[in-house]
Order: sequence, then structure tokens, then C-alpha cells
Amino acid sequence: MSDLFVSVLFSSYNGASRRLRHTLDSLVRQELPHDRWELIAVDNNSNDDTFDLLTSFSDKLPITILQQRKPGKSGALNLALDRVKGDLVVFTDDDIRAEPNWLKAIVDCAVAHPGYGVFGGRIVPDWEKQPKGRFIEWIPMGSTFAIVDETQSGPCDPTKVWGPNTIIRRELLGTSVRYREDIGPLPGKIFAMGEDAEIIIRLAANGAKSYRCAEAVVHHWIPASSVTEDWVQKRGERLGYGMPALFPDEVPGGVRLSGVPLPTWIESAQWAFRAATLYLLPQSKKRFWAIWKYYYMRGYRAGIRRYAPQTLAR
Repeated sequence: MSDLFVSVLFSSYNGASRRLRHTLDSLVRQELPHDRWELIAVDNNSNDDTFDLLTSFSDKLPITILQQRKPGKSGALNLALDRVKGDLVVFTDDDIRAEPNWLKAIVDCAVAHPGYGVFGGRIVPDWEKQPKGRFIEWIPMGSTFAIVDETQSGPCDPTKVWGPNTIIRRELLGTSVRYREDIGPLPGKIFAMGEDAEIIIRLAANGAKSYRCAEAVVHHWIPASSVTEDWVQKRGERLGYGMPALFPDEVPGGVRLSGVPLPTWIESAQWAFRAATLYLLPQSKKRFWAIWKYYYMRGYRAGIRRYAPQTLAR
């Protein structure tokens, strides 16, 4: 078991224009020998120098480079999944910086806990500009920035395993368990967040147990442009949009208006009223959450129409 082979996967859309080089540099510094792991990187319809940058690391990393012209992170990862050789499949992003012992810690954790099929490591923020003020204390860090900074290892809820540091035993994926391509990042429009959570929830429903490996650490880049009330609140809309896809059984039943359940309209109206009432007041936690919930409910209504029309029959 100690000789587990690892497949690391990520897709990149215009990563060369952002943080991709930093990600690749951190992978070069991994303590796990190159004959124990592989990197499968997918250039997902980039229009910058992403492919050339990936290629420039061919003599430094055990890398396989794929190109996927169809936009969409989930489809790109599915392409990579069809090529994996590893006993452990590690999903990450093109804007992380991995600690040198990251992959070694993952292998050690998987070996020590053979009864677990899903593992999640620590994801700590790598701020472009350290945020100031109380605003940062109000942000839902997991759903907003995919931050899971839990320092204690142990069994965990599957919903606490997040995309940039997700590990799954390959045997659980087989040849058929893949990402839903109607969920996940797409350029230029609203998309449903939660593609990583959805596959973990599906595996958990089939009996896979999850474990947190606090020793396996990546730093997730957070640009200064993302640390504003407006950006975070509007990100709540993407989160809401994906909820009916992940949890269709939680969509209210009963009468619908314009495809949306009446209880959802009532809750939306309540949050819209609170947001409007507090909008012109000074910054506060109460004001922040009222506006955040307004956007969340707007996304949730759209998500019901997109992903859960079948619940009309309930």
C-alpha cells in the first residue's frame, strides 16, 4: 500500500495570464519522487500562452498535457479522468501553491486509513492583499473561496471536502463515475457552483467515507478584486444557482409561479425587503448577509428552473 501511485489533475483556462506558473513551480518542488506520481493538465480552450507554459515544464514534471476545446471545467476534468493511472486521484486548481510535502502527506494519509475512500486536505488562503476590517469575518470562506483551514486530522463530513484539495481512490471512480458537465465553471456567464461537492456527495451516498488530512496543505490564491462586499455577495448567486442541482429533494413542493415554488418566492421577497431596507445603511454584518441572501435566492430561483423542473410533481 505504501507504493500508491498518484494522479494529479487540473484544468486551466487562461492560466498563463494568472497564477499557473506558481502552481507548476510548487509541483516541481514536491518531495514525492517523480516515478510515484503523474500530472495531467488540461488546457481548457485558453486563448493565452497556457499550452506553451505547460509544455515548458515537460522536462521538470511527470506531466501529460491535454487540450479540450469545449469550454467547461467539468468536461475538461472528465477528459483527464479517462487517462489516469494512479491509485489515488488528486483534484486541484491552477491557482494553488502546494506545500513541498503535499503529495507525500496524501499518500501517507491514504495508507494509514485504508477504510476511507475520499480525503480532503487543508486549503489556506493566499491573499494577494491581506484583507482588513471585520468584513472578512462575515464571509462564508468555504463556499466563497474554497477555504477549509481545519488543522485537526480525522473523519469528516463529505461536504467539507473541497475542489482544490480533493483526493479520491481511483477504485471508487471506475470507468463511469464522472463530473456532471452541466455544473461547474464556464466562461462568460453565470454557472452552478458545486461540481466538486456533487461528485463527493454521490460517492458518499454509495458508502464512501471521508477523512481530513490536515498535513496535506495547499495555498489558494485570492486576488484583491475578489475581496469586496459586492463580489462576495454576487458570488452567492452562483452558489444558490447550483443548490437545486446538488440537493433537488430540498426544493419545496406545492404550487409554483413561473416555475418557482410559492414558498421560495415568499422567502425571496423577505430577503429582498431586508436588503432594500439595509442597503443605504453603513456596513454591518446584518446588512452584508441580507444582501448576500438576496443574491443567493435570485440564483436559487434560476437554479430551480434550470435543474429541478421535475420536482413540480411533488
